[in-house]
Amino acid sequence: MKRPSICISPIDWGLGHATRCITLIKAFEKLGYQVYIATEGYHEAILREALPTAHFLHLRGYRIRYAKWGFNLPLVLLFQVPQIIYSIIYEYRWLQKAQAQYKFDLIVSDNRFGFYHKSLPSVFITHQLNLQMHFELATRLFQKIQYAWLKRFTACWIPDIEGSDNLSGILSNPIHKPSIPLWYMGCLSRLIDTPIDSIKHTISNDSSSDNNNNRIVFLGIVSGPEPQRTLLENLLWKAGNNLDIPFIVIAGTPSKDQPNKLIKENKNAKLYAHLAAPELVREIKRAEYIICRGGYTTLMELIPFEKKLIFIPTPGQTEQMYLGKLWEEKNWALCYAQENFKLNIALEEAKDFNFKQAPFKAFSIEALEAAIKKLTL
Repeated sequence: MKRPSICISPIDWGLGHATRCITLIKAFEKLGYQVYIATEGYHEAILREALPTAHFLHLRGYRIRYAKWGFNLPLVLLFQVPQIIYSIIYEYRWLQKAQAQYKFDLIVSDNRFGFYHKSLPSVFITHQLNLQMHFELATRLFQKIQYAWLKRFTACWIPDIEGSDNLSGILSNPIHKPSIPLWYMGCLSRLIDTPIDSIKHTISNDSSSDNNNNRIVFLGIVSGPEPQRTLLENLLWKAGNNLDIPFIVIAGTPSKDQPNKLIKENKNAKLYAHLAAPELVREIKRAEYIICRGGYTTLMELIPFEKKLIFIPTPGQTEQMYLGKLWEEKNWALCYAQENFKLNIALEEAKDFNFKQAPFKAFSIEALEAAIKKLTL
């Protein structure tokens, strides 16, 4: 008897869309589904490493680039609108052809607007039901267009907690919500496979005297579109070395053949292209502070480790800027604009900052099974 199959595709707008799908895909596999992943590039590399039994299909991404200066980002993105529209049309037509060949039973799109099929249950995954744009009028207009487009999908799954005690504020919990069925999934984190209490116990036990002697001051996690990815990588590497402190930077450029590739090192620091999940967990545990963009998936992954977080949002990236402000207001993290960031000042201020723990609701395979059944009712 043929196993039911799922085709899932994350947008290539930062690695977070791919990494948050790992937990979901593993759950699909446990439920007996054959999973096909449509992707390319860095996303394919990181997913192949984590999901060796999945089947991969090549689907080109949106291939968006950011501006070097944040104030230019709206204009740079505007000029790429034709490319985005082309990608939406392309992925829609690609899926129709793939469906004729592979006969999928369910389609799952992580923020890819053209990745749906009119004859099949199609799910759209997003935490951005109220995408913050540079102008309020643009925010309202985009939401109306987005909600109208979402009617092409059977349901929308949201990786967050429903209600006021959530992680992304008005991004995923807006006043007005789309008319299609919604499921708040909880937190998707590829770095944990056990209940949250067990994770905290394990992390606590790892804080031995030997481990304390092997501490690093900070772990820098870099990702996102160019050229901003490279700019942050260079900023953290140079600033850390100037302070002569132990630290590690992960560049966010995974390779299919070398998942833990070391780019360069010196007496205090190491720069990795990427780290597989076990090695990444090890370095998170060793770090006193985590410095990152504050992308949403990264936040979900880091909460269980109860680390002190420092955000440097991508210049002009309104979602990260909003999350940085929200998390700092709640004392869940410190946030600095990239153009004003000074590593020595950030570390000094972090020593006196009253960090608090963000809420965490774990994703449940039982809830996933129930959500799938609702798609066919």
